[in-house]
Amino acid sequence: MVNTHVVQRLTAIQQSLLAQHAGSSGLPTAMSGHERETFLREFLQKVFPAHRRFSTGAVTDARGAISGQVDIAVEYGFAPSFPMPGTDDRLLLADALAMVIEVKSNLINQWSQVEMTTNAIKRLHRDVGVISYLGTTKPSEQIPVVAVGYRGHATVDALTARLASTEDSCRPDGALVIDSGCFVGFGLTASGPLGLFAMTSAIDFTLGHLITARPNLLRYVTQSEDD
Repeated sequence: MVNTHVVQRLTAIQQSLLAQHAGSSGLPTAMSGHERETFLREFLQKVFPAHRRFSTGAVTDARGAISGQVDIAVEYGFAPSFPMPGTDDRLLLADALAMVIEVKSNLINQWSQVEMTTNAIKRLHRDVGVISYLGTTKPSEQIPVVAVGYRGHATVDALTARLASTEDSCRPDGALVIDSGCFVGFGLTASGPLGLFAMTSAIDFTLGHLITARPNLLRYVTQSEDD
């Protein structure tokens, strides 16, 4: 049985996010982008416990490869990241990231931007130095990417088809459309307010998959024999 209290609360959150996004419609790009960051402030940071850190910035791996700017990086929390003084931007270590989330105004119109960011993230290599993890599958060497759009595909089937038609190197691991609530990814599908719940569950599973880990951070500052 679906818990109606949870659904009602998710519906209110969904409507609030859409209302704040609508308030930025027609504003300059920089202001519009700032408005879209309410997904971080008004959803992720309020839904998850305070010890979970959601950052923005660029991601680098131990080989020196680097991504462009990412909207939201979900940090595991067992390794440092390095802030740029005077800004919220961080230089993030690939080994310490659980997920990257790209937030767009409209997933249909801006899918090419999602592909570019996903491709840059998929080129990075992470080695979390796993000691213990749940299940039988070790976390991938690639950082998962989820695309979030305030507007976009109206049905789960359409969103599924979009993902399926995208090349592997550019395909995000999941996608959410806040307006319709459609979510696809991590073995989950949902629509309506339950899309936000599916997104929450995907993040929670990804963060909780590791029990303990100890990446070798010295790899970032020592020269290997291959260099």
